[in-house]
Amino acid sequence: MSVVAQLDLTALPADQRLAQLLTALDGLASGQALTVQTGAQWDGLLPGLQEQRWGRYDWRPLSEGPDQWVALLARLDKEGPQTIPAFFTRDHHHCDTLYAETENAANAGDTARMAAVCQQFLAAMTHHFRMEESGLFPAFENRTGMRQGPTMVMRSEHEQMRGLMRQMLQAAETADADLMLKAGETLLFVMQQHNVKEEQMLYPMSEMHLRPCDELLQEIQQL
Repeated sequence: MSVVAQLDLTALPADQRLAQLLTALDGLASGQALTVQTGAQWDGLLPGLQEQRWGRYDWRPLSEGPDQWVALLARLDKEGPQTIPAFFTRDHHHCDTLYAETENAANAGDTARMAAVCQQFLAAMTHHFRMEESGLFPAFENRTGMRQGPTMVMRSEHEQMRGLMRQMLQAAETADADLMLKAGETLLFVMQQHNVKEEQMLYPMSEMHLRPCDELLQEIQQL
């Protein structure tokens, strides 16, 4: 994914922001992205995107308030109906990319860059967990009746990862590259094992039980 532009909507009247955002999205080539900045919690932008361009983009928060909200808007390589495995696996890859950038900055001793990208990584992981724990997991459990199965294991592993994420936040706040690398190494191992289980088991099972899933995924994306 290549970030090619920044779009600042904060100075625009609220009734003009969605049109400007749609124009910017339509101007992107497949695989390109832009950052979107607004002064309130998306100002209804995400519901508008879903209504008019669902299946053509990915939307991922980079920072969330209180005064400034920033998201990454990417044009999908393949447009069309969304599936649970594709939707969540792309988000895994997004988090992986931000983690790698954080690790690279720590290895280079660039603590300012490390802190900036780490904040984005932690925001991405927090959003990913929220989409699963408040959206996908309850939908799967309600449909299947399986409340002590894979979703219980995934929640437990989320808590383990949150502990390591708190260590990374401490490292970002204190410019401690050694702590960042130590916590990150353990987190990466847990993440890789966790993602394999989700991508090979939970997401395909969810797709089988919950399709058609566009409406569910739109609700999840807004969490």
